[in-house]
Amino acid sequence: MLKPEPGNDGKNNARHKAATQRRGKAKAVADSRKPILTTNNGEIRDYDGVWPTNFHKGIPHNCYGIPDPKAFGDFQEKLSNKGVAAGEYARFDVALGPSNAPGNNKGGRKKGFKAVTTFHSLIPDNEKKPEKAEKRVKVRNWESPLAGHAYDLEGPDAGDVGMAAAPALGDDELLAEMAEVYALAALRDTPFETWSNPKNPVIFGDDHYGKSIPGPIGGIVEDLKRLDFFKNYKKEAKPRTPRDRRRLARRGKNEDLTLNSMFRGSAPGSMVGPYLSQFMLIGTGGEKGMGGMPEDGAKDVRHSCPMGVGMDGKEPLRAEDGYIGYGAQRIDQRIRAQQPGLDHMTDWTLWLDVQNGAKVNGLDKFDQDGRPRFINTPRDLATYVHFDQLYQAYLNACLLMLEYKLPFDQGMPSGNGHTTRGSFATFGGPHVLALMTEVSSRALKAVRRQKFQHHLRGRPEQLAAMLTLALHKPKKLGTAGALAKKAIAKFIDRAPNIESMIIARNKEQNKARIASHAEESEKEKIYPTLLEGVEDCGFTLDEDKNYLLPMAFPEGSPMHATYGAGHATVAGACVTVLKAFFEMSASEIEIPDGEVNLDQPLPLSQTKSEKWWKAASLGKRFMLKNVYIPPSDKWQPKLDTSKMMVTDKKTKNNRKIKATDLTIEGELNKLAANISIGRNMAGVHFYTDYYDSLRMGERVAVGILLEQMATYTDPCSLRLPSFDGDRLVISTRGEGDVKLDVLNGKKDPDEWWARHVPQLGDNS
Repeated sequence: MLKPEPGNDGKNNARHKAATQRRGKAKAVADSRKPILTTNNGEIRDYDGVWPTNFHKGIPHNCYGIPDPKAFGDFQEKLSNKGVAAGEYARFDVALGPSNAPGNNKGGRKKGFKAVTTFHSLIPDNEKKPEKAEKRVKVRNWESPLAGHAYDLEGPDAGDVGMAAAPALGDDELLAEMAEVYALAALRDTPFETWSNPKNPVIFGDDHYGKSIPGPIGGIVEDLKRLDFFKNYKKEAKPRTPRDRRRLARRGKNEDLTLNSMFRGSAPGSMVGPYLSQFMLIGTGGEKGMGGMPEDGAKDVRHSCPMGVGMDGKEPLRAEDGYIGYGAQRIDQRIRAQQPGLDHMTDWTLWLDVQNGAKVNGLDKFDQDGRPRFINTPRDLATYVHFDQLYQAYLNACLLMLEYKLPFDQGMPSGNGHTTRGSFATFGGPHVLALMTEVSSRALKAVRRQKFQHHLRGRPEQLAAMLTLALHKPKKLGTAGALAKKAIAKFIDRAPNIESMIIARNKEQNKARIASHAEESEKEKIYPTLLEGVEDCGFTLDEDKNYLLPMAFPEGSPMHATYGAGHATVAGACVTVLKAFFEMSASEIEIPDGEVNLDQPLPLSQTKSEKWWKAASLGKRFMLKNVYIPPSDKWQPKLDTSKMMVTDKKTKNNRKIKATDLTIEGELNKLAANISIGRNMAGVHFYTDYYDSLRMGERVAVGILLEQMATYTDPCSLRLPSFDGDRLVISTRGEGDVKLDVLNGKKDPDEWWARHVPQLGDNS
């Protein structure tokens, strides 16, 4: 007779009581964590109410991009939920957009403030005929500005995690990361695999759009090395805070900056091998027919999905085909690429419209050929992160690991090394797939609180405009004018190659925009048209002093602040789940033939052994003979094999990189960096947005994993290499107890939780 123990019998209801106790123990896990105290950099109180580095996109602005002070004050008050009691609807009545723009909200506006009253952009009206019809632009609204006030019942509350203060206007770090964003805009059409040769040219557009080559790639790195922030790589480094040193060390581990280390991720493995993670390129294939129909005599076929065969229906797909098995369907790793050489917001009037909230989304122009291709350039990666669902890349990575039968962590109570208990509903595919979406939701609420309720940091497109304004009319920036003018002067002096590329790119874009308006063909009008006969919305920029940031997206950044980054926080959370669930170690427990093993494969006591932290090779686990890169001919149907060279540590000789040189952990860390820094390539984020958000997302995921541990009735442990190289172990004896161990470094879980966020009284 089936009778679960404990069970419910209508009287004692032992199971119900036990479940209530477990809920209490999970709550105790959350209660035991001290909340992280977040402070911003204080700039919202500085600069005489000009706010050059704070986010106020959508607020009414004057012709110089300065926000209406009444509207911005209301914005801050509404974001704080001041005076709104629980259960009361929070009316977000803030002035939004120019007063005569469609979709604006009147809100409170300061009398006498000379705000621009209309949008000057007209966009094609695709819903009307004739095709040349144009329509006025509407106002965008802010994206989930109060999400940070929602509570969470699993994992750390959004108010209990935090981020360090963002770099301020006078900081060397801010100038350095603005220079990086400028550099990435210049490199937007230059294939990743050409970056390793300093003599290769920086490309604007491609053959069928027209090339303009202002200088070599090597000039960009030489510029960045001259900036004060990066001089920690040399002996003349200035004393820095522990937070600064951590960020700098993770960028290059105190080695000179090189083409192969710039614009890379900060976690172990991110700087090894090709720029793009293999998880963004390969499909479910391999030497034994994975991803296709079973071959005769094959013993290790990963699945038998008919959709896994080639287009001819016969040959099995291989890794280089780039198709991922997804049930009876498949996912193509190729993207629909956007047209090379086409950037946006390089004219002050167009920039000001977007800063006022102009909804010019949908003006994207895709490549003339139209065929999908593998990601090959920063613009391709920017396109991916423009349209992706936030956990999409990690879903694909998870599917790849499931299809290749990557083992789950040895500390799980079922599955690997267990004769009779397989994993599915718990500790199996459905568990990890669902958990990634779960941590994504909580990560987004946590980062929204940082964006809107704490830091309210302005986007790169705004800082670039303020630096441009400082060269033309510094007095308009009040007390910030001198700082901004000094910053842009230092950029021009230290980074002449990047500076000349941005000037050239803006000239090219504005010339192309004007020429397109003179064409009769509507197909050539790929830029907004400017209204004539309306008020002047700005001033005329000296084209040799135009440092507006060329944007990959017509609408520029989203309608929320830059710090932290949603993509990076979700990346941190999702990759943390993948590294915790799947076996990152090269070691496996071997069971002799015929011997039954019903015990937990990896007791917690064994997790301290060095062998359990030796990173598993991607090549061996996935049975890949090659490292894959996008093909030199971008329309080739299959990936190419890598020609990258690495220096052998033993012989100090260069050799061709192998798939065995790459680790699963490193490629997952690289994947998180690709997606996060892909947003920088579009011009919508800074490097610190990635760095600090990634680590906050990691802590959101670890918190959820810890609380889930309280629900298990078996002993269980998960080993997790963190983004900073920590060896974390999350474990339970199965009695509702939960433990987090840090096996290296300071070995203090409390220190790990708060490491990147200075607390009150902490000088770091």
